[in-house]
Amino acid sequence: MEPLEFTYFSQNFPLVSHLKERKEKICLNCQSALYGRYCHVCGQENLEPKETVWHLVQHFFNDITHFDGKFFSSVKYLVRKPGFLSREYMLGRRASYLNPIRMYVFTSAIFFIIFFSLQSPEKVMKFNETPEVKKNLPTLIKDRAVVEKEMKEETDKEDKQDLIRNLQKRDAEIAMIKKEYGDTTTRSFSKSDRALLLAEAITNDSLGQTGLAPLVRDNIKKSIEADKNNQGTNFFDIHPGRYGSVEQYDSLQKTLPDSLRDGWFRRAFSERLIEVELGYHRDKKSWQQHLAENFLHSFPKILFWSLPFFALILNMLYFRRKQYFYVDHGIFTIHVYCANFILILIMVLLSKLANWLQWGWLEAIVGILIFLICLYMLIYLYKAMRGFYQQRRAKTFLKYCIACFLAFIVNLIIMLIFLLISVISIH
Repeated sequence: MEPLEFTYFSQNFPLVSHLKERKEKICLNCQSALYGRYCHVCGQENLEPKETVWHLVQHFFNDITHFDGKFFSSVKYLVRKPGFLSREYMLGRRASYLNPIRMYVFTSAIFFIIFFSLQSPEKVMKFNETPEVKKNLPTLIKDRAVVEKEMKEETDKEDKQDLIRNLQKRDAEIAMIKKEYGDTTTRSFSKSDRALLLAEAITNDSLGQTGLAPLVRDNIKKSIEADKNNQGTNFFDIHPGRYGSVEQYDSLQKTLPDSLRDGWFRRAFSERLIEVELGYHRDKKSWQQHLAENFLHSFPKILFWSLPFFALILNMLYFRRKQYFYVDHGIFTIHVYCANFILILIMVLLSKLANWLQWGWLEAIVGILIFLICLYMLIYLYKAMRGFYQQRRAKTFLKYCIACFLAFIVNLIIMLIFLLISVISIH
């Protein structure tokens, strides 16, 4: 008759290894007598200690995912039956399914590894680059005529004044191009080219030679200075572009009365922005790209920190259901997050497959599938809440809407916090 301990371990430690079993019936780990393949004291499998590289690879995947069937069966129930795994876990039926913590670590790691492998952060957060439109002298003269016509037809005083300033600026641009390149030039000028001409003209005080009034020169100068100030990074009305160094900012703060000085947070943030901007040589585009990349890499942390808060929201919504503890809500949240990781990953892989093959009919099918997956993701949480908490549809739908709204607010706050961290941590 087999001992009770052997029966227990033989059921809970499946025969996943293909290594040769040792003939000696003494456990190498604890030196206990063996009554089968597994030690009834420590649970170690009685195998030959020598392993190949392939066996090490097998152990790696077995330890992470339990490829003895737990992983795939858990994923199947997770996607097809929302809320089922969470309820099974709460009822104590856990041995047949993958541990929720292990599932979250594995699915989130695989998701971000594949996501960043298929799409680099630079491309994901790449800003839309619209090429500068270049205009030659005849085109600029035509544009000037259009503005003049709009100015004559405009009746509102403020709008008409804006059109007058716009017309004066265009006259200055045309005058400077004629002065520098002649009336018959065929060269095309971008907006930055024209701004540079105006800046040089103001610096050299050469606009007076074009016949324009000094008021025009002052208006253009103010406009250019405003553009230069807006080119700096601006958070909470902080313009680091105004300062040439942190010391200059500190010295200016010391000259102000206490009531007008920046607080400790604003001061520390301003000093950090000035350092970053000077480090990037006031290259706003490069700074934005590094900020976006840094922020994108924070998404795993954002999702991780949002998880306990979402569980807390569910705990508040179901506070009258005394059979559910905070840990139960946490397990439910983990399963919901894992399901979203899997569904989003499927969409990413489908989209990449369509892009690689570039078959028209396949792109249409993939588009339909992605649309259906998006719809399923929208209703997944509702179905999971119905399956796990087992309340009526109307009450579940109301709590679903409240949970989504509160989760949006919480995630927005967490994202803003990590955005600030990304700003001050850029090197």
